[in-house]
Amino acid sequence: MALYIVERNLEAVAPEQLRLEQEAVAVACSQLNGVGKHVRYINSVMVPSDGRGLDLFGAQSADTIKEAHAIAHVAYARIVEILDLTPGFLQPTTSRSRHSLKRLGGSTIGDTTKGIDDTMTDSAPPELVRWLTDGQRFFGMCLELIERTDRLQDRTRSLEVENEMLREEVTRLRHKVDLLQTERSDMVAAFNDLAGHVTQVVDHIIQKSEDGEGAK
Repeated sequence: MALYIVERNLEAVAPEQLRLEQEAVAVACSQLNGVGKHVRYINSVMVPSDGRGLDLFGAQSADTIKEAHAIAHVAYARIVEILDLTPGFLQPTTSRSRHSLKRLGGSTIGDTTKGIDDTMTDSAPPELVRWLTDGQRFFGMCLELIERTDRLQDRTRSLEVENEMLREEVTRLRHKVDLLQTERSDMVAAFNDLAGHVTQVVDHIIQKSEDGEGAK
């Protein structure tokens, strides 16, 4: 199964509502698995600085995740496929911030949402521990990828502005070249006229000189 990040806006979501929505999505995933549509709700994190929620899923396709959220009636901003690029020499860790998350509806999720464990217990099965650990590692990678995407988008916008400025400069230079070419054509035409006039004067002088010599 491929890995996907579901980005949500949690700024206006109360902790109790968040818990209900998470349970609804989990139930929807279970229902879809029951009919042969493989999808796994792996983990959830939140970015305290801007209230974004990031949910990690494993699924056959993004459409399956969309269907799960539609069944659960849970809104989201976007669904993005991700890749696990964690090198094999890194050891899995279970470190997790114990700071309270950003306040939602006047309370912090870390203080008011009961039943959500902050750490894995020693009694958890090894497979579950490994599964949760991998999920946490994936989320760390996903956050970094999202930050890189934001930086790339900012850089792209900056390059677009620079590109537009260059287009305007090229247009201005082309216009200037056209003017110079027109001036050059005018100068060549004026020089040719002057040269023709000088030739006529010289020919006239020579003719008069020859006529004067002939009269003698």
